[in-house]
This record gives sequence, C-alpha cells and structure tokens, in this order.
Amino acid sequence: MDAASALRAPVEGTRLSWRVTPLALGAGLTLLAVALRLIDLGTRPLWLDEAYSAWFSSRGWSDLWTVVPTYETHPPFYYSLLKLWRDVTGGGAVALRSLSVLIGALTVPVVIAAATELERQAPTGRPLLRAYVAGALAALAPMLLVLDQEARPYPLLIFAYAVALLGLLRLLRELRVGPGSWRSWALLGFGTELTLWAHHLGALYAFCLALALLPVWLRHPWDPSRSIRGVVTAAVVAAVYAPCLMMLLSRAGDWGTGWLGWDPMLLLQLLGLYGVPYEALTIGSAISALIMMLLIKRCIEAAFAGGGWTGERAILLLWFGPPILAAIISALFMPIFLPRTLAASLVPAYLAMSSAVARGPSRQERLFLAAGLSIPLLVTAVQVAMRPPMEHWSAVSAYLRQNVGLRDKVWLYPNDSALPLREAGYTSAQAYGIPGEYPAVDFKGPIRAGSPAVVSLTPDQARKLASDPTLAHVRTIWLLTRQSELFDPGADVPRALAGTRKAGAPQHWGYISVRPYVLR
Repeated sequence: MDAASALRAPVEGTRLSWRVTPLALGAGLTLLAVALRLIDLGTRPLWLDEAYSAWFSSRGWSDLWTVVPTYETHPPFYYSLLKLWRDVTGGGAVALRSLSVLIGALTVPVVIAAATELERQAPTGRPLLRAYVAGALAALAPMLLVLDQEARPYPLLIFAYAVALLGLLRLLRELRVGPGSWRSWALLGFGTELTLWAHHLGALYAFCLALALLPVWLRHPWDPSRSIRGVVTAAVVAAVYAPCLMMLLSRAGDWGTGWLGWDPMLLLQLLGLYGVPYEALTIGSAISALIMMLLIKRCIEAAFAGGGWTGERAILLLWFGPPILAAIISALFMPIFLPRTLAASLVPAYLAMSSAVARGPSRQERLFLAAGLSIPLLVTAVQVAMRPPMEHWSAVSAYLRQNVGLRDKVWLYPNDSALPLREAGYTSAQAYGIPGEYPAVDFKGPIRAGSPAVVSLTPDQARKLASDPTLAHVRTIWLLTRQSELFDPGADVPRALAGTRKAGAPQHWGYISVRPYVLR
C-alpha cells in the first residue's frame, strides 16, 4: 500500500469513499499553481526586463518583427503573444503577468501527463504517487513560481519544452513497435518549434531533444513510414525556425558585449536551480532541498541500472544536456550561462525525482519523501509569492514627482531606465534618456548591455553633454543611474556634471540611485 492507494481507502463507519484519479489530481494541482501565482501579483512594479516586455508588446506589428529584432535578443514570438493578450486584458502589471500565470499553470498537467507516460514505460506500481510528486514540484517550485509571476518568455519556454518532452516520451515507446503516431510526431514537432521561438537558447533544448530521440531512431531497421514521418517533422520544424535563426545569428555578435560573464564557479548556481534558490532557503525549504539532492543521486543510479536506451535515460539527457551545453559554449565562445534560461530543464528534473520517490523501498520512506518535498515547498511558495519587489521603481517615481521642479531635468542613465520608470507612473516630459531616448541605436558609444539600443558614454562625450550651453537655464539635473558600476564604471557622467554643477546628496534604492546636480 502506498500514498496513492491510501488516498483511495474508504473511511470506516461511512459510506463515502474517496478516489483520486489522474484527472482530479491534475486539476487540483493546476488550481493550486494558479492560486499561488496570483498572490501579490500586482503589488510589485514591473522591473526592467518586464518593462522590456511591455515596451516591445506595445509596438506595431511591422516594428515588432522587423525593427525590434535588430536590437532585442529574444525572438519576437512571445512579445507577439503578449501583444494579443494585452489587447484583451490591458497593459497593467497584473494583465501582463497573467499570461505567464496561465502558461505556468498549463505546464503542470503536461508534466503530470509526462510522468504518466514514464510509468507506462517503466512501471513502479505507484502511478498516482509518481504523478503527484512531479505535478507538485511543478506547481510549488520557487524558481518556477518566480518566473511565472513575471511578464517574460521563460514560462513559455518551460511549457514548450514540457510539451516536446511528452511527445518524445510517447515516441520512445511507439518507435519500438512501429513508425510512431502522427499525433506524437506532431506533439514533438510543435513543442520543439515553440521551444525554438520562445527563447534564443531554445536551440540548446532542441538539440538535446534530437539527441534523446536518435538512439531509438537508429536502433531499428529502415522503415519507410517512420522515415517519412520523422523527415517531415524535422523539415517543417527547420523551415519554420529559419527566420528565427536568421534573427539570432544577426544578434549573436552583441552577446559578448553584455554584462554576462563566465566563471566555472557559476555552476554552483545549479544547486539552487535544482534544489531551492538560496534567497528562498528557510529551515523547511532546506529539508526539501536536501531531499532533492538525495533524489538526484538516486535518479542517476536508477537510469544506469538497466540496459538500453530508456525513457529515464532520455530524461537525464534532457535534464543535464542544456546546462552542460551552456557551460561549454560560455567557456569556449561567449557567456550565455544564466540559471533562469536553464529553468526549462526543471521539467525533466522533476520527472526524474518523481520516479525516484515512487521507487522508494518502503511505504514510510515514500510518504516521508513526498511530504518532505511538498509541505515545506508549499510554505516556501507562499513566502516567495509575497517577496518584495526586485527593483523599487514605484518609490523612485514617487521621489521624483515630489522633488523635481519645473525648471529641472531628469537624466536617465542608462536610457532603458525610462521603461520601468514609465511603467511605474513617471511620465514627465522632463525626463530624458542618456545618451538618447531608448532605443538609441544610432548613437555611437560603448555597448555594455549587449544591446545597441543601450549605449554608454565615453569621458569626452560625457563632458560635452554636461557643458551643453542649452542647459544654462536648467536649475537642477537629477541624474538617475542604474547599475552604474556596469554602465559607467569610471563615473564619467557624474564627474562631468560635478565639473559644472554642485552635487547634492544621493538617494539609493538598491542599485538604483538619484542625485541632484544644482546650477552653481
């Protein structure tokens, strides 16, 4: 008797009996995921990356697909979905983030379906326990909850990878006896295509999906039906992805000029990704993190215990393949390693962990592992949902409205700071992006953000700007800086302003600062 059968046991002295079905389990965990992601959804202002989403999705269709890709890293597909979504729901913070909430919640039943498919191929005798653990992790994981509360493309990437993984698992079973159903090929093709268009690193995930399918594809003699279906699927995916690939290649040269760097020690961040991020660690969540670390060891051992290419071995490839590829590319070519871009690999990770729990040697251990994962993570999920804002743009906006006079100007450096500030309600015509309004693609200067739309100033350019004769009538210039150690490491703009004006006391909100420079 296990956790799943215990849920179906009748209660003595009553005529009622409870039976947990996969459908009821999926519906319950999906509703739980929605409820958690709606907590405090609108209390935090849009931070910089979300403000990008708001900006891009407000562009016209032609601009979004022809101009924006010349300076934005990510493909325009997610922004197009968000544009359609905001036409219905509006452009506020809750409206923009609600698309991510919906996509993140839809990922939960897909993960449960994948766990059910794994059970068909490698039975544990505890299908509901396996499905519960996988679905609960997808619903409660702190990293997924954070991403599902932001208006960014990561929930779409995670959902797409989950769909592709489900199609792959189905094909691993079907190709052993036939050519594979068109439905499974379509599921794999659709999920892979969506993965490619959801994020510029979708190519890493697609490559791992192809590698995971290859051993089963090559194992059997040549089959015309199987070959036709595989070739048609691959051709359609490649043809539809071609425009996205051209956009990616046109921007790849800018990636090395961004803020992202590479150090092998960054691999330690994977412990937080596949366990619990250190920001969310509490006594309870530490128990869940320790259990996850234990399950990782068991997953690897179980996958290599048998022979042949199995679904569980494919899961390991889909789990560890993307971070390994990201680390190799970062070490040899350009830095692309970032934990949130690897969040889609949590889907195979949770499937592997659910298998390890379901294979526990005793009922008591299985119950302990399932409870030790889900109960602390539920508490942690609520705490994460109520986290403070990442960037305090509402406070910055209120400060400027209170202090900026009629004869003053506000300089925003770098210029993309105007986007979240505008979303926070500061729309004054006195605010100017430095060296030009975003996107400043025509301005020639140091590119430290990885985008030609966000340009820094040289010392000479800063001095020329600060000594502009047209500023003689401006009483105070309020310099708003963000991450100045990155965008202005030599403090060139403050030095230039201090040469012609008297610097006042700065105000700080994390790495955002505002300092007045008063006319002498």
